[in-house]
Amino acid sequence: MKFSKNWLAEWVELPKATVELCEQLTNAGLEVDRYVPAAPEFSGVVVAQVTNVEPHPDAAKLQVCTVDDGEKLLKIVCGAKNVAPGIKVALAKIGAILPGNFKIKKAKLRGVLSEGMLCAEAELGLVEASVGIMHLPMDAPLGLNLRDYLQLNDDIIDVDLTPNRGDCLSIKGIAREVGVINQLPVSEVNVEPVVATISDSLTVNVKATEACPLFSARIIRGINIQATTPIWMQQKLLRAGLRCINPIVDVTNYVTLELGQPSHAFDLAKLKGDITVRFAQQDETIKTLAGDQIIFDDKTLVIADTKVPLDIAGIIGGMNSGVSDQTQDILLISAFINPLNIMGKARQYGIHTEASQRIERGVDPNIVVVALERATHLILEICGGQAAPIIEKKTEKYLPQRKTIILRRNQIKRILGIEIADDKVVDILQRLTMQVVPSETGWQVIPPTHRFDIVLEVDLIEELARIIGLQNIPSIPLKENLIMLPQLENKRSETALRQILVARGYQETLTYSFVNAKIEQLLTPDEEVIALQNPISKDASVMRTSIWANLVPAVLQNQKHQQMRTRLFEIGRVYQRDKDNRVTQPLKIAGVISDIRLPQQWTSATEKVDFYDIKADIEVLLPEAKFIAAEHPSLHPGQAAQVFLDKKAVGWVGMLHPKISQKLKLAVPVALFELDMAKIEQQILPQHQQISKFPAIRRDLAIIVAERVTFQQVYDIVSNSVGSLLAELNVFDIYKGSGIKPKHKSMALSLTLQHPERTLVDEEVANLMQTVCEQLQTAVQAELRE
Repeated sequence: MKFSKNWLAEWVELPKATVELCEQLTNAGLEVDRYVPAAPEFSGVVVAQVTNVEPHPDAAKLQVCTVDDGEKLLKIVCGAKNVAPGIKVALAKIGAILPGNFKIKKAKLRGVLSEGMLCAEAELGLVEASVGIMHLPMDAPLGLNLRDYLQLNDDIIDVDLTPNRGDCLSIKGIAREVGVINQLPVSEVNVEPVVATISDSLTVNVKATEACPLFSARIIRGINIQATTPIWMQQKLLRAGLRCINPIVDVTNYVTLELGQPSHAFDLAKLKGDITVRFAQQDETIKTLAGDQIIFDDKTLVIADTKVPLDIAGIIGGMNSGVSDQTQDILLISAFINPLNIMGKARQYGIHTEASQRIERGVDPNIVVVALERATHLILEICGGQAAPIIEKKTEKYLPQRKTIILRRNQIKRILGIEIADDKVVDILQRLTMQVVPSETGWQVIPPTHRFDIVLEVDLIEELARIIGLQNIPSIPLKENLIMLPQLENKRSETALRQILVARGYQETLTYSFVNAKIEQLLTPDEEVIALQNPISKDASVMRTSIWANLVPAVLQNQKHQQMRTRLFEIGRVYQRDKDNRVTQPLKIAGVISDIRLPQQWTSATEKVDFYDIKADIEVLLPEAKFIAAEHPSLHPGQAAQVFLDKKAVGWVGMLHPKISQKLKLAVPVALFELDMAKIEQQILPQHQQISKFPAIRRDLAIIVAERVTFQQVYDIVSNSVGSLLAELNVFDIYKGSGIKPKHKSMALSLTLQHPERTLVDEEVANLMQTVCEQLQTAVQAELRE
C-alpha cells in the first residue's frame, strides 16, 4: 500500500525522519519496500494567473501571455495550446531551478522578452508525461510557493503487507500501528450521521445473507458531476497510486484509502427496479468498469437489479451502471462481505482492485456504515445534492463474532524468553484496541473486529513481541541436555542418498508440488490428478503425482538456455489417491539425466546417455536392486525397467518416451528414474568377511540363449549353481548375427571362482562348470557356443 507521509501525519504524530518511521513500521511487521519524495527538488515556482494572451508577432505557434504572480505583471512567451486568459498556472520565475538543475533566465524568444516560464506537470517531475501547461484550481492563492500549495515536501511510503494484515490497508490502520509503537494518541475522523433532506428509498433484498450479512445504501440526488475534486484530495490519491476520474469515484477511492472500507456508487437512472444481493446464475455476464467481459459461475456474489448484475460484489462495478458525465443521482453502497465468499474470485476473473484487496482479507464490519456516512459528507461538500436516509440490511448471526482468548502470563515467558510487566501487557493490548480483563493466571482478551488474524493465544504473544520489537528481545543461548539419537545402519538416510547422487555429478532441485496439468497428464496418464481449487497460475494448477512432472520441465528450461547436459535429482512428496479415494503423500526420490554421458572434452567421446547410464546410478544407490524389463506409459518401450528390492517393486527407470520428447520439443535424449523412499529405506547390513589368501580361478563361458533372456536371469542361475565360491560374474560380450540362430544371441561370461580356505583343484572347477551348463540348459535352454 502506498500512502503520503503528510496524510498519515494528520492522524498521528510522526518521527521527523522518514527513515525512522519506515524502520518502526518494518520492525512491527509492516515491511516498507521503499520511500521516495513526492516530487523532485525544484524552487522558485509560484501560483500565478494568466490575465491576457496575445499572438506572438513573429511565431505562429507561440503566444505572449501577461501573467500576474501576486506582486507584478510579467510577460511570458508560451507555446502551450491550453493557455487561456483567467486560468491559474504554475509559474517558474527568473532564478527558479527546475528538476535536472535547469535554471530559468530572462530570454528572448523570436524577438520577445520572456520573464519566466509556465510549467507543465512533467517539467516539474510530478507526472511522467503531460500535455500542455499545468492548470491550478481557481481558489489557489496568487504568489504562494507551489511546493507549499501542493504540499510537495512530502514522502510516498510503500508498505508491503502480509496477507493477514488487511487492517493496515488504510491510513487509519497504519496510524493506529504508529500510535501503538510510539505510545501516542491517534486522531479519528469525526463522522457525524448525515441528516436526510429527502425521503427517497428503494427495496434491497439480500438473498445471500451468509455471504453478505451487512449491506447499507443511500440515495443522493442532484449532484454536480462536473465539480472539481479538491486539490488536496487529488494529491493524496495520486501519491497512493490512484488516478483521479470524477469527484464521485474520487471520494469512494479516498474513503477506501482513509478508512479501509470500500464503497461504490451506481448511477441511479440506470438501475431497473429493486436491488438484490445474490449469487450469480451460471453463465450470466457483465462488462466491468475496466472493459472486461466476465462470464459468471454460480458461486460468484453479485449485486443486481431486477434484470442484470450490476457489480461483482467486493471486486468491481459494471460498466452499464457506473457513474458518467451525465449522472445526476446516485445510489451509494457500502457492505460487509464474508472474505471466504470472494477469496480467489479476483484471481479467477483476472481482476485486481483496491476493493478486492481489502475485502478478501476481511474488513471491519463496524466501519461499514461509518464509511458510507463519510463518503456522503464528502460528496455533499464537493458535488452538492441531497441525501436520503440509509437503507440497512443486517443479519447479526453471520457477522464475525469475536471470541475470548485466554492469555497466560507464564506462556509469554515460555515463548518469548522474557518477562513483560503486567501493566505493559495491558497497555499494549489496549492500545491495539483489544478488551482486556485480568484473570488469576493472566488475562481474558477479546480482539477487535478489524483483526481477523488474532484467534489464538500465540497470536496475542506475537503482538506483544511485535510492538516491543524483536530487536529489543535479548538473544539468550539455549541450554539443554541433548540426547544423541541412534543412527540405524540398516536404514538408508536421505542425506546418504543425496551424497551418492551428488558424487555422481547430480545437482539437487527444490520445486513446487504444483505442476502443469498438461505435463502431468503427459507423464502419468494412468494417475488421477488432484486439481487445486485456487491455483497460483495456470502452469501450477494440479498436485504432482510424480516428481518427473518437475524434472522434465527443468530439462526443457535448461535446454532453452543452451544447457543441454543436465543431471538433476529431487527428494520430495507426490500426491496420489488410493483405492479408497483418500489422498496419500508418499516420499519419492527421482532423477533425470540428458544429452551426453560426460562433459565434452578432447579426451572423451561425445556419447549420448542411454538406459545403462541411469541404471548404473541406481545400482550405486541400491547395490542389491534387480531390474525387470517392463512397460511404462511415459518410458521408451524396450528401454524401461521396474526396479525391485527383495522381490518388491520400488520404482521405475528408463528412457523418456520418444512421443513425449517430441511433444515437449526436447532436442536431447532424456533418462529418468523414480523410487519410493519408504520401500528402499531398509538396507542390508554390511557383513565382515575375511579376504581369501588363496588364488582365484577364472573360467570363460559362451552360451547361446533366446533374445528375451536377460543377464539377471543368467546371473541368478549361475549364482545358485556355484554358491559361495562365485567371487565375480561378468558378461563381456553380446553377439547377434552370422552363425547365431534367429531371435537368439551369444552371451560371453567370465566366472571368477575362489575358496576362502583352500586352493580349488581343476576337477572340482570342471564339475562346477558342468553344473552351471546343465542348469543354464534346463532353465533357459542355453547352448554352449562352439
